[in-house]
Amino acid sequence: TTKVKIRIDKYLWAIRLFKTRTLATEACDKGKVKWNGTAVKASKNVHLGEEYEVKTEAKKWVIKVTGLLDARVQYSEAIKYY
Repeated sequence: TTKVKIRIDKYLWAIRLFKTRTLATEACDKGKVKWNGTAVKASKNVHLGEEYEVKTEAKKWVIKVTGLLDARVQYSEAIKYY
């Protein structure tokens, strides 16, 4: 199997937590995305099984990565990846 590398900003955008990738990147830059209690950079690669705390404008999420997604898909598909 090939190991896919997906940046956290791209992943959060792909699973539709953010409307744009820019917003996802900004959230990372502002410390609103945490892994193991530590803010992560937008360039951090996502791995299966990791849990992230994500603050969006609407609410606070705790998501577990169950699938790697690097292209934005419909909501019904996106929810299968976290």
